Amino acid sequence: MEQQEIKLYDTTLRDGSQSSDINFTLGEKLDLLGEFDDFGFDYIEGGWPRPNSVDEAFYREASKIVLKNSKLTAFGSTKKIRGKVEDDVVLRSLLESGVQTATIFGKTWLHHVSNQLKATPEENLEAIDVTLRYLRDNPINPIKEIIYDPEHFFDGYKDDPEYALQTVKQAILAGADVIALCETNGGCLHYEVGDIVRKVREFLETDEEIAKATRDRPVTLGIHAHNDSGLGVANTIEAIRAGCTHVQGTINGFGERVGNANLNTIIAVLALKTSYQLPKAIRLERLTALSEKVYRVAGLKPRVGQPFCGEKAFAHDGGVHVDAVLKGASYQHIDPSAVGNRTRIVLSTNSGKASAMAVARSFGYQADKNDPRLQSMLEEIHQKCAEGFNLGLLDNEHELLTLKHFGEVKTDIEVHRCDVTSHYAKYKENLEHDNSCILKVRLDGKEHKVFEDDENGPVAISFKAMKEAFRKAGLPTNFRLVNYQVGLPKKWNVGAEAKIQVYITYATDDGELLTTCGFHEDIIVASRESLIKVVLLLASRRGKSRPE
Repeated sequence: MEQQEIKLYDTTLRDGSQSSDINFTLGEKLDLLGEFDDFGFDYIEGGWPRPNSVDEAFYREASKIVLKNSKLTAFGSTKKIRGKVEDDVVLRSLLESGVQTATIFGKTWLHHVSNQLKATPEENLEAIDVTLRYLRDNPINPIKEIIYDPEHFFDGYKDDPEYALQTVKQAILAGADVIALCETNGGCLHYEVGDIVRKVREFLETDEEIAKATRDRPVTLGIHAHNDSGLGVANTIEAIRAGCTHVQGTINGFGERVGNANLNTIIAVLALKTSYQLPKAIRLERLTALSEKVYRVAGLKPRVGQPFCGEKAFAHDGGVHVDAVLKGASYQHIDPSAVGNRTRIVLSTNSGKASAMAVARSFGYQADKNDPRLQSMLEEIHQKCAEGFNLGLLDNEHELLTLKHFGEVKTDIEVHRCDVTSHYAKYKENLEHDNSCILKVRLDGKEHKVFEDDENGPVAISFKAMKEAFRKAGLPTNFRLVNYQVGLPKKWNVGAEAKIQVYITYATDDGELLTTCGFHEDIIVASRESLIKVVLLLASRRGKSRPE
């Protein structure tokens, strides 16, 4: 029997942005609004439109955008205890945002009612009732659809089931269309969530007042889980099995503390491992691309071990695994392309000829295990890894390594001298800070001398000098540095003399992102190694068709 369709509610722009390392700008929120709509979510929660906030400006600009698939929702809370609902500034801002769907949270747990609101149980019920009725019937913007989030519902239910259910009933009688049960502190186990959801369903199906109020207005049950116990996804799936069809979460599991339930995993599990029906507009094959886009906009490094969407999700290291994959044996629980990901080969001390062969083939070279080029390539892999260099999943390092051993690297770059001077001095209120670089480099047999100054920082000035030499030699310079990271040294490689690995990402003029590394005791030398590698890579590609 076909399962009921699941409604997907994305709250990355609101709950996800409450992560301590995320601060979306107005432009970034508008950019992601378009991405989420294009992906096919039923609902997109844009934020909390409080006066004079980024979110207030967001809703003003978002009102000019026509969404194809999604309903834009605004977030708010029940009115202040003992305050007049029509005087509530936050609720007024929500109504003035122009949305037709509003999500309101209210208190469920008596512990919070008494200690946080300083209210009686009856006053809290009144706040729920008055707020939702006002949203439905107000002179500013009557809301057509109300999603009610009973905050800390599961803790409240454990403490006092009767009162927790009464708050839900009050919300339904006041006009709520969706009750999204909130597992707010992430402390419940999955079987607890399932048991409580089933009891809520039973209550909704047997209460006569609710039955009468919803005869012509069916109410949907939903789930909003956090991940504090590492069970955000499991609790969400269990809630769905118990009857919830409205699912809230965030892309990449972003959120306060350790995060919300990860929509990436929830969507992939529901689509590929169950018979539940996702919204028809959902573009599952774009899931990995969406995950990466949200990481980029948030300014965070992607979590490579993330299920389904991470770089390591379908990566194979051990020689036996790689050999089996090449022979068609399955070591993967799904086809990676279903979520827009792909199989990757890790290069490490565990790599054998099968791994080197797989990498070479991925770049268009048809080699077998007896090819001597594979043996020399494997020897360099083992040597680099033994020294502490991480080749791992670095595609551009893999590509350059392959090009080198298959005779495609023709350019010769030798640095004969590189003197970098960094001067910093402060005299009272005057600050002096300048850098210079004297460079002597041999490029394809011809020596070039360059002097540069005035650039900020020793790495930047050495890069400026190197790029000027490359320009004179006719080598590629059609790229710019867009990200610079320093890896942590190995435990056995510590101290002032420790070798470090720098990871530098460059963007070419046509938008391609290339990441190469350097490995040295001197961070300037390590950075220069990375720069040389990206030039060798681009030079080797000239006139050579790349495999898809």
